[in-house]
Amino acid sequence: MFYRKKIRHLTKATNLGKVYITVLFILTFLLILFNKADYIVVNKIKSLSTDVLNPISGFITSPVRVATQAVNKINEIRFLQQDNLKLKEEVKRLKKWHTLAIKNQRENNAFKKLLNTTTNNINIIKTTTITSQTPYIYAKSIFIKAGVNHGVLEDFAVINERGLVGKVLSSSENNSRILLINDQNSSVPVTSMSKKFNAIIKGTADGKYLTSTFVKDEKKPKIGDVLLTSGNAGIFPSDILVGKVIKISEDSFFALPYVDFNNLEFVQVINIK
Repeated sequence: MFYRKKIRHLTKATNLGKVYITVLFILTFLLILFNKADYIVVNKIKSLSTDVLNPISGFITSPVRVATQAVNKINEIRFLQQDNLKLKEEVKRLKKWHTLAIKNQRENNAFKKLLNTTTNNINIIKTTTITSQTPYIYAKSIFIKAGVNHGVLEDFAVINERGLVGKVLSSSENNSRILLINDQNSSVPVTSMSKKFNAIIKGTADGKYLTSTFVKDEKKPKIGDVLLTSGNAGIFPSDILVGKVIKISEDSFFALPYVDFNNLEFVQVINIK
């Protein structure tokens, strides 16, 4: 209702202004025609017309100017929002590339370490990645992307850059299942670096440690002793790092494995030369 009154008022003012200008124009023309006009009269008429038109023009152009400024501001905000979205997408893309670069660097470093862990008494069959890991409520095992077609056979040893991982439990054409040494069903002959004792270790129920029992009067390890594969069973090559003794009881000891089984990525399948 308010805007309708405004529009009617603006229309009346505009029409009145037009009539006023027409009358002033006719009077000026007649005065000039009959040489009765002088500069003072003409200037007075101009001044009067300006006084009439100025408020009308301002009344008309003011809303237009405000609307134009509002539209320009909205466009400016829209452009800023678009630029902001583009910058966010660019940051997201750069973060993705950065993460991928770090992953590739880590993979390259892991492969280099694997290649440097080899000893003279082993053959490298296949370096590969972990595809999945079985839940610890079942057997502690992993699956790798290598099988019979790659030369991977049952009972072959598996290592990574930190030490002994396990052995091949079964193989298909292109995949294999690996029993980890921290499983209770695992059995690994070990010795100390000083070669002063031998034992057969297996995993504990929670998979955090390696353990072994020994008979009375049998030589015992010391806390801090480093355990290596002894090579006695003919499955695991000798002198591969296994773990470190951290606790000794009357008839058993516990060792912490060198391999981090929660963060396995790459492994090597090996056998004895």
